[in-house]
Amino acid sequence: MVVAISAVSSHSDPEYLRILQELMKLGIAPSGNKSVDKSKLEQAKIELMQKIQAKQEAEQKQELKVQPLEAAKDSQRTELEVERLGAMNIAELNKIYFGLI
Repeated sequence: MVVAISAVSSHSDPEYLRILQELMKLGIAPSGNKSVDKSKLEQAKIELMQKIQAKQEAEQKQELKVQPLEAAKDSQRTELEVERLGAMNIAELNKIYFGLI
């Protein structure tokens, strides 16, 4: 952290000050060298984007896993409705057969 404070106080380059601030926000200790710190920041941003993309992909996969289950529930409901209609038809035939109508 001492390196960060001395780097901020010794440089008046606005771009480097922005780089230092972003590094500190990410919890990365600056080296005091603008090119090294700039590459550290770029690498940290790439890693952060990869983590975000991986999280989004995992969420999308989870959503895809949920959708088939919902579709299965709909198909099961349709099957039950068909079975119910068949059972009602058999009940009507039984009533006729046994003379209950």
